[in-house]
Amino acid sequence: MKKKILSLCICFTMIISLCSCSFVTVQSPYINDDGALLVHYIDVGQGDSVLLESNNDFVLIDAGEVEYGKSVCDYLKSRGVTSLDYVIATHPHSDHCGGLAEVLKTFETDNFITVETDQQTKTWLNVLYAVRDSNANYIDAKVSSTYAFGEATFEIMGPYSTNYDNYNDYSVVVKATCGATSFLFTGDAEKAAEKELLSHNAELKADVLKVGHHGSYTSTCNEFLSAIDPTYAVISCGKNNDHGHPHKETINKLDDRGILTYRTDELGTIIASSDKNSVKFHFAKETVQNKTESKDDSNTNDDSKSSYIGNSNSKKFHLSSCDGASDMKEQNKVYFNSKEEAQSNGYTPCKNCNP
Repeated sequence: MKKKILSLCICFTMIISLCSCSFVTVQSPYINDDGALLVHYIDVGQGDSVLLESNNDFVLIDAGEVEYGKSVCDYLKSRGVTSLDYVIATHPHSDHCGGLAEVLKTFETDNFITVETDQQTKTWLNVLYAVRDSNANYIDAKVSSTYAFGEATFEIMGPYSTNYDNYNDYSVVVKATCGATSFLFTGDAEKAAEKELLSHNAELKADVLKVGHHGSYTSTCNEFLSAIDPTYAVISCGKNNDHGHPHKETINKLDDRGILTYRTDELGTIIASSDKNSVKFHFAKETVQNKTESKDDSNTNDDSKSSYIGNSNSKKFHLSSCDGASDMKEQNKVYFNSKEEAQSNGYTPCKNCNP
């Protein structure tokens, strides 16, 4: 398989080199967290990039557009990455694979996982050239294949078919598991691929869903969302993007189910941390929009509209208006959308502001 892919690359000798007049800086959350698994949803604008980190083992899923390659590399370096155990290209669209060539040139990579398509864009071929030059082990994504890293594992859940009409449906679907917690990453898989996963009775249930196709209405069908039944959802999209992502239809589905939804266009880079039993979140930006307001406005009070701020040292949480919150050092702040979320992460209420 690897030889077949690389021979295709050689046929295209006129490949432009990766170039960018300027690089985008990724804003990173301050995090002092020794969770068994950290999942970094890196803000790459209108694109996807996720870093899985466990016990100094690293898995990278996608790297945004070409112009984000350097900033993704800088982010990885900030996490102490010197080599990558696995790099996964979910599919050959530039907003997912574009930055991978820079990553592969920068970091020693043991394994590269993707699914073969007939895509022959210059961006995708540049990635394949970088795979060849890196000497990474090329792995054709196969359903049910499981790989270990640190204290976690990930499993290839899809795609099942090799004859989709849409490249998005070829997306490599990955489920990462750490103890009792799990995370699902669906790339840009749309409803055709989702329904195929359902038809094969895939074990999709997960605590956190990386919402497919940047929150487009073409993904996240009701049956698929029911099978996953997530507590949290993360949407990776660019602010004021040309596609209108995330679409209202998707947001309504998530809200109607009470799923706490975090967005990179609102919060920047988002980090989820698992201690094997529960999941908590850290954010690059300070303000978290509350997603748990009552559907009946007449039952909504001021406290339910407030952000809740936890102190990572004292393990207490406050209303954002509390003096205890304003006096807190920024690096100790953890933001929550609800009292329930704070308490589920082991925080107790401040006795002064009584959140």
